[in-house]
Amino acid sequence: MNGEKMKNIWFINEHDAPPEFSKTRRRYDMCKYLLRLRKYKLHIICGAFLHGTQNKYTYGKNQKKNININGIDVHILKGVKYGSNVKRILSMLIFMLRLIFFKFPKNDKPDLIYASSPHLFAALGSLILAKRNKAKYILEIRDLWPETWVQMNIIKKNGVIHKFFLKLEKYLYKKADEIVFLGENFTYILSLGIDKNKLYSVNNGVDLEEFDKDIESPIKLNLEKFNITYTGAIGFANNLDTLLDLAKLIDNDSIIFNIVGYGPLKEHLKNRVEREEISNIRFYDPIDKVFVPSLLRNSEVLIALLLDIELYKAGGISLNKLFEYFASSKPILFYGNTVSDYVARSNSGISVPAGDITKLKAACLKLYNMSIEEREELGRNGRNYVEENFDWKVLANKVDQIIENVLKG
Repeated sequence: MNGEKMKNIWFINEHDAPPEFSKTRRRYDMCKYLLRLRKYKLHIICGAFLHGTQNKYTYGKNQKKNININGIDVHILKGVKYGSNVKRILSMLIFMLRLIFFKFPKNDKPDLIYASSPHLFAALGSLILAKRNKAKYILEIRDLWPETWVQMNIIKKNGVIHKFFLKLEKYLYKKADEIVFLGENFTYILSLGIDKNKLYSVNNGVDLEEFDKDIESPIKLNLEKFNITYTGAIGFANNLDTLLDLAKLIDNDSIIFNIVGYGPLKEHLKNRVEREEISNIRFYDPIDKVFVPSLLRNSEVLIALLLDIELYKAGGISLNKLFEYFASSKPILFYGNTVSDYVARSNSGISVPAGDITKLKAACLKLYNMSIEEREELGRNGRNYVEENFDWKVLANKVDQIIENVLKG
């Protein structure tokens, strides 16, 4: 790009909080390697309240706070802390409005806006912002709204809310210059009449350069036990009630299940453990992401669970935690029905269909009864798989090519 004007790329995601607060680093890992590939000027716009945690930035009466993180300009918009669905919707709408009226610095007008969709209001605000500034627009689809809500029985299919969001979803997809989907199967998106030539898949991944620093975790597991560990959000979609059901079925004092994280269902799970006297479950508060590799490597098996819904079977799902699991070189117990079963593809553990707790128990005990060498082989398979496919050094090249194609188009 010698002699060319440095391109201004603006990433927008309400939940892309700075790494010191967030466990989700997709945007920052992506930007880190994009900066190594080309002379971009990169910016991130995010909200002040981090969904799924109790963290909120405080910075006086300013409308926004601007900071620089490793060469990336981060613009944090004030938001509403929410603990209810009503306040959550209010937070979404406020973020959308602040996007629409966002004023770019004079010398940093966007050549391209790359918006992620934790919710459709943010995507709409980003699109309006792009049109106002005559910038190219890439939409990154993290979840298929509103279809996910329908399949989780949050809203009624063909109801007023469903029809409204379906129209909004189609509009946003059609107006985007290109669409990046975190899943692999475009069947649902194509069913909305979207041109397949503007669809790309860029999965979640892991920055192995950071992961391999392996800083000792403050969580001290009982290393005399066989530790099966879950890390991440504790919400409805994470299906951790099934993990408690599994723990009740395991009649073996040597096996301990560790749940590390925070979310709206944590107290519910704790109450279940106390009420049902489940003795082999341990809860831990979330830890900084730099400590996660050490925690994972101190476990014998890592576990991830999905709800049994049709959308996961057809469209796939991209779990952040799964790529960290692969990177740790530990075997994985995966419970779910999905077209993107990376555990089965990589032979890095055992996959069990969601809905079959008996098979989940059998798989758990099979991993327990394996030799150390057998488990190590499964772990190596996962590590090799993530190095080849889901290291951000690899994924950033895909994003770079998509951005360049849009800018040249």
